[in-house]
Amino acid sequence: MPSVLLLRSSRHLGGIERQLLDHARRMQRAGWQVTLCCLMRGEEEHPLAAAARVCGLMAFTVADPGPLNLAVLRELRALIREVRPDLLHSLDYRTDVAAWLVARGMPRLVESHGHTRESRGMALWNLLDLRAMRRAEVVVAVSTAWETRLAAGGVPPHRIHVIGNSRAILPSEPAPSPRPLLSPGPHLLYAARLSPEKGIDLLLAAWPRLRSLYPEAHLWVLGEGVPRGKVARMLDQMRDDQIHRLGYQPDIRPWLHACDVVVAPSRQEAWGMTVFEALCAGKPVVTTRVGGLPELCRPAPHAHLVRPESAVALAEGVRCVLDPEFPRGPKLGRAFCNRPRFAPAHRHRQFLALYDLAVDRSAKSAP
Repeated sequence: MPSVLLLRSSRHLGGIERQLLDHARRMQRAGWQVTLCCLMRGEEEHPLAAAARVCGLMAFTVADPGPLNLAVLRELRALIREVRPDLLHSLDYRTDVAAWLVARGMPRLVESHGHTRESRGMALWNLLDLRAMRRAEVVVAVSTAWETRLAAGGVPPHRIHVIGNSRAILPSEPAPSPRPLLSPGPHLLYAARLSPEKGIDLLLAAWPRLRSLYPEAHLWVLGEGVPRGKVARMLDQMRDDQIHRLGYQPDIRPWLHACDVVVAPSRQEAWGMTVFEALCAGKPVVTTRVGGLPELCRPAPHAHLVRPESAVALAEGVRCVLDPEFPRGPKLGRAFCNRPRFAPAHRHRQFLALYDLAVDRSAKSAP
């Protein structure tokens, strides 16, 4: 029976975790021995591990106080010795680096969903992650744009394969009721981290222009992170009671279904989770021509792309999609979401083929 150890470090049961759980369940049904190991800040059980065990999967939570903890590496090494997997599959910078450090010589597949640029510490992690990827048998990039970035970072191009996300990232439970938004609007939704690469400062710079066009406009800001630097100063100066900061929300659908347009002003985006969820809901989206977004949005008539780093272009894009004639609606969303490229089964089969490739490459390189 082939076996795989899946490694994920995060704090929530979000889109990547839901997709990983779907993949694990498909492997289990196909006869694989599947083990999940989740690194988690704090002492509580990771919600992905809890969901996996409900599905009959073997799952563990390892407390990870960070930044690079020797106790975590020892616990991961012990788990590998106990489980004896044929392959390690990691999904983020922390588990990529940990697997590289504790499992030299074992076949590894790295699934890369992009890098953040939030701090100097993250810049160092990104460099370590690239080093770990250079030594992996197979690296999966979530878009062709991210494939190019990884190759430029020194990852051997012949080891990089592009597999996008699937609709398994979407919540499977029934959607909550839309958030009641009492003013006439329009209502704009930003749902992303408050970090520089997501471009929240560009949206705030465009806000005065949008308020002049739409005096009753409201901006709903959903996302992790404490505003710092330029963003903090802009929010402090604006003090606008029509900008609503709600922090991280485990389910954005109440706001997504209530808003008029989703704005994603990214400077860097490997794929675009929020954009995908909005397009699947049939919501108009204004986003930038960066990274994997043009590739993702190409078949979506309800997506409007603008040049990056321009508050003027962003405001004009919002004005464009708020036109009553701009495409929108659930029918468009279903047509986009049900495209074959987003089928979870298709993605699963692609990964199984790459598992075989990773094991084969490892065997050929062994002394």
